[in-house]
Amino acid sequence: MANQTTFLKFEKFPKTVAKQACVKATFDNSLPPRLRKEAYKFISRNIIPDCQRVAPNCLKAHLIKTAMKLKISKNKLDYIKNLFKSKIGYEGYYLDSGKLKHI
Repeated sequence: MANQTTFLKFEKFPKTVAKQACVKATFDNSLPPRLRKEAYKFISRNIIPDCQRVAPNCLKAHLIKTAMKLKISKNKLDYIKNLFKSKIGYEGYYLDSGKLKHI
């Protein structure tokens, strides 16, 4: 049931965000539900006001960092790294709610 709720909330993102390839890929059903839920939270708090988009590099970095915290298998971690085209953060860092975080 939580999976459906997360998906329904995904539809409430601005269209510019919902259409981004990185956002669509994040809600892939093969990702663990806890990781999809965390992705939803990250996207919600990191929509860039000027362009109504989310930074793919930051999203990927956050997904990988969260996956490592959740002790997700190496196979699934490799899958996440290739989920969508982008680099992983920016030289070892990424932004989350305006705060610089280390990967």
